[in-house]
Amino acid sequence: MREPKFIVDTMLGNVARWLRMLGYDTLYFKKIEDWKILSMALKDERVILTRDHGLCNRARKKGAKCLLLEQDTMEERLAYISMKTGIRLYMDLDRSRCPICNYELVKVNRETVKNKVPRRVYEKHNDFWYCRRCGKVYWIGKHWKGIEETLKKAREILSNWKQ
Repeated sequence: MREPKFIVDTMLGNVARWLRMLGYDTLYFKKIEDWKILSMALKDERVILTRDHGLCNRARKKGAKCLLLEQDTMEERLAYISMKTGIRLYMDLDRSRCPICNYELVKVNRETVKNKVPRRVYEKHNDFWYCRRCGKVYWIGKHWKGIEETLKKAREILSNWKQ
């Protein structure tokens, strides 16, 4: 089964970043008209994620897949998306995408990033991932604990919903 691809409306940029980190091809634009979102979703078979009832209704009438995200927390939103589309709720760094530009990340030798990260980061970490499109470098830093905690809560919510 092919993994879902997404397009996220302007109200949900944080959801786009999470889906990209989880490894899902996710389009997001800070400014885009609804008709363009709908057109791109239909053309590329993407699931529209929105909080806009009108957009979701129009999308469904045109035959596009759309999820209306009415949840307030990121954990609930991720659990809902997983329940409806089957996305993974764990990090797989071999699949992860750049949260900024959506390009696939590649693991690189630490020498490759020596002059692209702060010295203390270079000295402390051995594993780095690089975005060939925007040049951002990523590593498992202090924020990792928060990422794992959010995903753990999302998995718990999903499990409770399935009972």
